Amino acid sequence: MGVAAGYRACARVTRAEATNFYYAFLSLPRAQRRSVYALYAFCREADNAVDEAASLAKLPAEEHADGALPADGLPGHVDSEPDGGLLAEREVDTTEHVHAALRGLRERLESSAVGRPATLRDEALANTMARYGVRPADLDDVICGMEMDCTVSRYASYDELSLYCYRVASAVGLATLPILTDGAAPTKEMREHAVALGQGMQLVNILRDVAEDAARDRIYIPQDALRAFGVCESDIMEGRPSAEMQALLASVAARARDELANGRRLIRAVPARSRGCLWLLAELYGRILSALEKREFDVFSSRVSLPKYEKLLLLASTLWRRG
Repeated sequence: MGVAAGYRACARVTRAEATNFYYAFLSLPRAQRRSVYALYAFCREADNAVDEAASLAKLPAEEHADGALPADGLPGHVDSEPDGGLLAEREVDTTEHVHAALRGLRERLESSAVGRPATLRDEALANTMARYGVRPADLDDVICGMEMDCTVSRYASYDELSLYCYRVASAVGLATLPILTDGAAPTKEMREHAVALGQGMQLVNILRDVAEDAARDRIYIPQDALRAFGVCESDIMEGRPSAEMQALLASVAARARDELANGRRLIRAVPARSRGCLWLLAELYGRILSALEKREFDVFSSRVSLPKYEKLLLLASTLWRRG
């Protein structure tokens, strides 16, 4: 009963927050789909621990006096706006809260890996890891990526950015691979293509979210790329479009397309019933990239997203993508 309830809880998280991923996961058989939900819910907790730090930073210290983190080690959701920073000098150290949350998550991962789940959703995670042979190291890499977001807001080169993309995106794909292969050990070639797919998807995210990230004082496009195209940090932070900015973003898009093309080679390598999921993910991100290109990389006026009907049509077409 605990395992079944855990899977249902993970499915609720995925439905509520996964957007593009949720549609891709729907194409999988039920057993695999619910296990991917378990991985997604775990990774989402790590992501939320970082994203909610901004909300925690606005809360006065007295609201954290009885323990800023709930029992599962994650900051709570903030439903209302704080009181204008009246007690700003007493605000909590949000970085330490995030690190504490991620330490708790790492401990739960270790416990789940040896069959001692600590929470309801961890019941599903432990069952998934045991059933399919998901490597704890891949999920730990995801946590390492979230730790980078606590301390790194700029990247000097694509080599540095590649490590971040590996941890927050490729590692998720690597953890998912044994589920897509129905428990068979993925080959080295499969893992390489999964890494490429994750890199491409994350580059698309970075390109689409330039404005949102700038609002959080984060610039993921490497500093040496900015210099090469004559773009200043202030151009990004203030959302100033220019021919140089367009050329810079087009260069990021070209890298993303190359990685996605490499990642698509994974589709034919997995069992037929898992191919629709991978095809749909690659197609969704490819179409977001095309939409960005059509608007000449205007990433500052509004955020690009695909309409729901388009996602549903793509989902329906996965029935013909299993051969």
